Amino acid sequence: MRFSLATAVLALLPAAIAAQDLPDARTLGWQVRADRPTMDPAVLSFVEMKPGFHITTNKFSGIMYHPGMNGMGTFEATMRVDFFPPESEHLESYGMFVGGKDLAEAGQRYVYFLIRNSGEFLIKTRNGAETTDVVAWTKHDAIKILPAGVAAGTTVRNALHVRATQDQVQFVINGAVVATRPRSGMAVDGGVGMRVNHRLNLHVSAIEVSAPGDPAGG
Repeated sequence: MRFSLATAVLALLPAAIAAQDLPDARTLGWQVRADRPTMDPAVLSFVEMKPGFHITTNKFSGIMYHPGMNGMGTFEATMRVDFFPPESEHLESYGMFVGGKDLAEAGQRYVYFLIRNSGEFLIKTRNGAETTDVVAWTKHDAIKILPAGVAAGTTVRNALHVRATQDQVQFVINGAVVATRPRSGMAVDGGVGMRVNHRLNLHVSAIEVSAPGDPAGG
């Protein structure tokens, strides 16, 4: 079993390419949910730019997911993302979620795994409007950060993985296991997608779900 929306790795196209020249990911079956119900999702630029997707969040914060992307049983969810110099100095976070349920409803549920350019990661659960820390913001040397003042177009790439086995769930950044929790306490079966905060400029070159025995993602 494998669900992948990545393609063979190509050189990233310049981020300045006009969004209107690229297909909006929402026309390819992706769904978007803003954290604030009053937020117009049109402020989000979310386009297919092979390999993967280019995301400029502007004032948007929330989740993006494809209904066909799910992790069940024993699986590994992977996200590879390039972080461009942000619009603001605020430390906005980005990453992935697993265990998505009722994502378009008031009772939405998921487990999310985020990083930010301070070199910190966060793991939380959402159940409707309630969120709970699994691991509060924590520094880890595995996270690659983009120094202040770098040239426009410079990026730093991080790879996030959630590995679910029968007994445990591992949260992995760039090959380093940063947290492990018992499977019994983590509702990770369900939808897999991306979670982003506002004023971010990102290129997601891979977002995929694989099972044991599937070829490793590039």
